[in-house]
Amino acid sequence: MSCLFIDASRDRLSVGIEKGSDWIAYDAIEGRHDAVLLDSIRSLCIESGQPVNQLSRCVVINGPGSFTGLRIAVSCIHALDLVYPLRVLPVDQLSLLAAASQNGADHALLDARMNEVYVGFDRQADGTFGCLELMSVNALDGEHVWICHAEEVDRFPISPIPVLPTLDTLRRLASGMDSSKWIPAQQLTPLYLRQTVSWKPLSEQPSKLYDS
Repeated sequence: MSCLFIDASRDRLSVGIEKGSDWIAYDAIEGRHDAVLLDSIRSLCIESGQPVNQLSRCVVINGPGSFTGLRIAVSCIHALDLVYPLRVLPVDQLSLLAAASQNGADHALLDARMNEVYVGFDRQADGTFGCLELMSVNALDGEHVWICHAEEVDRFPISPIPVLPTLDTLRRLASGMDSSKWIPAQQLTPLYLRQTVSWKPLSEQPSKLYDS
């Protein structure tokens, strides 16, 4: 059984394939996600000897993160699912940060721009956060041990611990998550914590061919 891994939530794309005991990953791929995602998946399939139409599962970071990156990843998975049905495990980026921590951090945060942050807390037995929220950066406190992406460590009024999660971090986190969290690919949507953002599958979006 083969599994595709995708993280398009940051500036640089990462993809990997696990086939039995074999693991191949491309971390921090240069280029625009929409320009390199499909070619990267195709290259991984060739290198691993896994035909793309025989992928059976996919683990994906579905948010919060890059608005465009999340949509590209979800749309790509929907397209692959049309070729061969996929089971998908959505994982949030804040839980990925926690999985990269070695010091038992109980809170994670991401820069959400506009003087706001995404935060994760109430960590569960499987390593994921039970609560994800959007809050003002001024509401952060120093009572908890916070972790963040290494490149964001200077953006906050507190002093979080920087971490560098990789696709292998995602692989390890996914291996401990409950099987009930896997869903059919057509049910996958981006995870947005700002309520002003909405998502529609491509099939439900208006076609410019018919717009008057």
